[in-house]
Amino acid sequence: MNKKIFGSMTLAMASLALAAVNTSLWFDGTNQQVNTGGDCMYEYGVCTTTTMGYWYDYDDRKNDKGSSYALYPYDMDTYESLIGPMIEAVGYVYWSYNLSPNTGTTAEYPYNFVGFGFNTVNEAKDGLDMTAAAGLCATYTSDMAVTLEVSEKVSGDASCSITLAKSATPVTVSKAIADFKQPSWVTAANKLTSCSAAFAAAQSVKFKLDGGNSAATGTIRVFEVGPAGTCLGGKAIGTEVAPTLKSNGDGGLEDGSGFNDKVVASSVRAILSNHTLFFFGNVSGATVEVINLQGQVMMKSVLSSSSSLKLSNLNAGIYMVRVAGKSVNLNQKIMLK
Repeated sequence: MNKKIFGSMTLAMASLALAAVNTSLWFDGTNQQVNTGGDCMYEYGVCTTTTMGYWYDYDDRKNDKGSSYALYPYDMDTYESLIGPMIEAVGYVYWSYNLSPNTGTTAEYPYNFVGFGFNTVNEAKDGLDMTAAAGLCATYTSDMAVTLEVSEKVSGDASCSITLAKSATPVTVSKAIADFKQPSWVTAANKLTSCSAAFAAAQSVKFKLDGGNSAATGTIRVFEVGPAGTCLGGKAIGTEVAPTLKSNGDGGLEDGSGFNDKVVASSVRAILSNHTLFFFGNVSGATVEVINLQGQVMMKSVLSSSSSLKLSNLNAGIYMVRVAGKSVNLNQKIMLK
């Protein structure tokens, strides 16, 4: 590609990054969305649809004629979310994976893969300027080496990435932008001037497991992710439900449940005021539960189209508010004083 044209494209991409990056920790297992700052989130903003930071999986089936796949621990027909139950149960996200050899690959570059990631902004937008993040950190476990990638519009499959070593126990790493590199096989059309250009127009962050066309199974967990230096570590593996539900590679499970036909949590908000919980969004007919830290359901009710719930009978403390219905899901912590 002509360097002058590419340089103009990079500048244009950066100028279209429409929001300032959040320079604090993005994900610590207390919320099912990853707060990159690219758009608002349901606890803090007024969005009516999910705009950033919802975890998803991808694999080699859809575009590469492979047969690798991810496995989830919870189905959405029961829990109304693929991610929310993990956050509530153990305070992090985790998946198992099955990497199967792909007969459609070439001898020069045999591959099979499964990955997990989140968009930095609404996928309709052109990217988020993440340069102020100065890099990325993560606390994770993985049964095999995993690449942490920053994807944007130019690089295609040759994203800027670093390799994270396998680890059976939670480990924290922090890497500067300069540590990220494109693979050596990148074509001229996909080559960036540097990985600073990727951070300047980032569309997604991904954890990718590449089997090199060998069979492999295992589990990956992500406890924290955010700008360089913000991950605190000190995490532990909790009591998990074994992931056995096969992803369809397109935002749902092969049993037909998924979040593409749901209104995910960011469309509903709960605001606490003077021991009354006010709900905003399409909550009619949904069930609300208020749960203490011991897992006991302290209050339960069915919501109308415009509902509030009085909590005056509850003691001061921290509670989980869970709203579940046919087309709505919310898991949110509140503190009563």
